[in-house]
Amino acid sequence: MARLLVTGASGLLGANLVLEAIESHQVTAVSRQHPVRVAGVTSYRVDLTDRQAARALVAEAAPEAIVHCAAATDVDGCERDPGMARLLNRDMAETVAAAAREQGAAFVFISTDAVFDGETGAYDETAGPEPLSVYGRSKLEGEQAVLRAHPQALIVRTNIYGWNAQAKESLAEWFLRRCQEGIRSPGWTDVSSTPILVNDLAGVILRLLATGRAGVYHVGGATCLSKYDFGRRVAAAFDFDPDLIAPASVREAELMAPRALRLCLQCDKTESALGARLPTVDEGLARFRGLRQEGWVRRLKEAVAEAAPAPMPADREDMPR
Repeated sequence: MARLLVTGASGLLGANLVLEAIESHQVTAVSRQHPVRVAGVTSYRVDLTDRQAARALVAEAAPEAIVHCAAATDVDGCERDPGMARLLNRDMAETVAAAAREQGAAFVFISTDAVFDGETGAYDETAGPEPLSVYGRSKLEGEQAVLRAHPQALIVRTNIYGWNAQAKESLAEWFLRRCQEGIRSPGWTDVSSTPILVNDLAGVILRLLATGRAGVYHVGGATCLSKYDFGRRVAAAFDFDPDLIAPASVREAELMAPRALRLCLQCDKTESALGARLPTVDEGLARFRGLRQEGWVRRLKEAVAEAAPAPMPADREDMPR
């Protein structure tokens, strides 16, 4: 079994990747605050911004591959604190990538569609990045830093949703909870993307690693749609009235960080590498529902036992990124 180290292992992608990988890999899970407790998984709590600690961890774990999921993903939080964004999305990634290269391990950096300005959409890997937000710029700088530190690294740009081990909700969870509570929710009609279920993304990452691919790959779902349409598909997938999702504009949301409008990714390069197509949004949402029925959410919550309860805003709840 290949030795796989996952950073950010208590987060949305990291926790799901750990559980997806345990049948085929010897997994080491690394987190900063919330230890991951899964049978057969070695777990560490390490601050990866500490260069010496990161190098020591990688040397001790001796992985054959590292998937670096750890990041600052709060778009408005990054806008408020650019230094924190650069530390976590650029400098930390460079540190871990360099440690991976020293170890002779493959390295995967999880990036984002937010490296683009959203003026045209349908972005393939040859499109020139022009990020609008601090978050997007810090992730683009992270890509560049990683490739300097580890030229054979794999960069995966994506847009994800799924079941979260921690209290923070993905967009699909946010829509679903509000449908369950009978609350009408705004869905942006003017922001579009190609979202992919984290479990499907995890499978793609493991397959790309197995092929030895390097460079930039776009990994999204096969459906380009607005946040509004996505919310309606979530509602329908769980047998709620899609009209619980109301059309809205991102321009009315009073957000700190600017949002790009058309961020759909072209993923032909990934499909060619895999010899398979990526799932549509309806296929992803069907699996999303099936995972809950199979007890996946319980497994996630048990794996990250120290997740704190979600704070409830007094006035409103903003739609996740």
